[in-house]
Amino acid sequence: MKIEGAFPPVTTPFDDNGCIAHNHLTENINRWNETDISGYLILGSNSEFIFLTEEEKIEVVKTARKSISSSKKMLVGTGLESTGNTIEFTKKAADCGADVAVIITPHFFKSNMSHEVFMKHYLMIADSSPIPVLLYNVPSFTGLNMEVRTASALSLHENIIGIKDSSGNVEQLSEMISLTGEKEFSVLTGSSIVLYPSLCVGADGGIMAIACALPERCSDIIRLYKEGNHTEAKALQFRLIEPTVAVTSRYGVPGLKAAMDLFGYYGGNSRLPLLPVTGAEIEEIKNIFTGAGFL
Repeated sequence: MKIEGAFPPVTTPFDDNGCIAHNHLTENINRWNETDISGYLILGSNSEFIFLTEEEKIEVVKTARKSISSSKKMLVGTGLESTGNTIEFTKKAADCGADVAVIITPHFFKSNMSHEVFMKHYLMIADSSPIPVLLYNVPSFTGLNMEVRTASALSLHENIIGIKDSSGNVEQLSEMISLTGEKEFSVLTGSSIVLYPSLCVGADGGIMAIACALPERCSDIIRLYKEGNHTEAKALQFRLIEPTVAVTSRYGVPGLKAAMDLFGYYGGNSRLPLLPVTGAEIEEIKNIFTGAGFL
């Protein structure tokens, strides 16, 4: 299975009481279905999955599966800290219709997380998973960076089909692509700030937060690149930088949800301890997207 194109890491909508608003999740997905995105990442970092119970996670996956167009892939984040729990939850997600399991690096015991540990962890999961596995490297959240040699070695397993690399390091990304280029191994960036340069070194696409608010623009960069229209692709890439910073490193998930509200999606509040953005911050986010020409 080749994973390519633009994917939004879907946020989890909550109502005023902090309960999951499944109706709004369905509404968002129905709108995204009308765009050129290739699929969705459910239960990724932007879903606030660490705040969800297992029962809630399963219900989110079931709701998403019912709503997602048959032409688009459903990737599901199933990574947990222990190997055994990850295997168990991956099987449950597969039973609910997940097409691909996205497995974040375990990170609580950071000093023990070596190349050998990751190899054992991912190979055991891949051997047991009924669906293909996509590695997930996100140093900003885990405090760990998967080595290129680890990703390259894991790519040899027939059930490990790619990696979402959110390091933002194009040099690292290009090395991964170089070492896995002869295999059916998809390399996707997790940062829209480097989407265009990532495509230039051979990336297959991206799973990017900004795609929740601007899915068409992320797809446009990929389309323009494939058409050889580098001038417009680069121009659009530059326009995405400030909005992306606003909804990732500056305001995080609450800022992303506020941006979704501005574009007619349901963002809403996050779960505590994440606080909603203030009125002044919402105005700043609006000004950033307006200044970039998106509002």
